[in-house]
Amino acid sequence: MKITGTHQISAARDRVFTVLTDPECLARVMPGCKGLESTGDGAYSIHLAAGVGPIKGEYAGTVQLTDIEAPSSYRMLVDAKGKTGFVKGEGKVELVEDGDATTVIYEGDVTLGGPVAAVGQRMHSSAAKLMTRQLFGAIEAEATAEEGEDVKHSIIRNTLRGLRSK
Repeated sequence: MKITGTHQISAARDRVFTVLTDPECLARVMPGCKGLESTGDGAYSIHLAAGVGPIKGEYAGTVQLTDIEAPSSYRMLVDAKGKTGFVKGEGKVELVEDGDATTVIYEGDVTLGGPVAAVGQRMHSSAAKLMTRQLFGAIEAEATAEEGEDVKHSIIRNTLRGLRSK
């Protein structure tokens, strides 16, 4: 499945890059993330809960950031497995300054296997779009927060933020 798009964040590119590469921040903003720990050199171990339609489960795996060109771009490799299948993906994230804002350009390829792959393509696409809106809503909130401000996250809050900032 191909995932591509753009999203504008109302914050400086350096700040957005920091949010997108800080494991503590990513653990707060990623939909379904139960844990994200740095293992060094741009590598992370991840534990998340996700589902598509009636197939829901927990996944554990790795995320690797490569070809990092701070604060403008990086590549991401994801490999996670669970009882309901596996997810493998590779993508590129590019950050472009746009006045006081930053445009995030993303593209990637995701492969699903096991029971989760048996759910129809439309459900995969719908779930990916919803999770992307939630993710970018949460990133917007983190990137525009004042220093030391405690940002509250929830599925509804982040989805609404993602819809408003699109």
